[in-house]
Amino acid sequence: MPRPASKLASSLTIAAALAAVLTAVCTVALSAGCAADRRPEERTDDGLIRVPSRADGGVYRAPGAGFMQYKRIILEPPTIEFVSTWRESHPEVSDTEVLRIRGEAIRLFQDEFKRELVDRGPYEFADAPAADVLRVSPRVVDLDIPAPQAGEEVGMRSYTPGPVKMQVVGDFHDADSNALVGRVIIFEGQSRYGFDELRRADRATNAHEMRLGFGKWSKMFHEALNVAKAGHPLPPNPNPNP
Repeated sequence: MPRPASKLASSLTIAAALAAVLTAVCTVALSAGCAADRRPEERTDDGLIRVPSRADGGVYRAPGAGFMQYKRIILEPPTIEFVSTWRESHPEVSDTEVLRIRGEAIRLFQDEFKRELVDRGPYEFADAPAADVLRVSPRVVDLDIPAPQAGEEVGMRSYTPGPVKMQVVGDFHDADSNALVGRVIIFEGQSRYGFDELRRADRATNAHEMRLGFGKWSKMFHEALNVAKAGHPLPPNPNPNP
């Protein structure tokens, strides 16, 4: 028996209303999902914003900062800081040896930076601030040399289960205005050797380990400059939080 027209119309109205509700719910869910997919912006306390880079480091740039003008670099001597418990763990290391290690680390860093940025180009060192000069201030923190005195006895070889570890942080400023325009950070020595693998430890191998870390930072810094020059400056307030 055919349904009355009024009941049929009422059923269609209810079905349409349910469909509209379901559509609204799906739309809200999709919007929420899209919002959840957007990673929150990572901004440092001094206003730098993290940009895409290698997984084993971090690159940060200042909003609005351009890099095309930089052709020369002032490299400040890096500061060298040992991990907080290092002196307590190695009471056999004299103050004179600590000074020697610091001096060696500074020289190795300068050598690797020059090799990557100047010898491979296209940058030159500058003696004074100018419009085309970038000033780089590196810091080596949490330096941990597990066997600093190893290999000093003639005829003896020492081995250690871990590499030299460190964190390298380098700020770069516009030399003319002293404005902070970027930062590169790496963690080095975390996973170079296998769980049960030993490495030979002496002054030469410790220096080699430090050189690897400093070369890695210099390369990432060089890559960060290339990327910054190839792209556009970050907008003054990119992806502001609602």
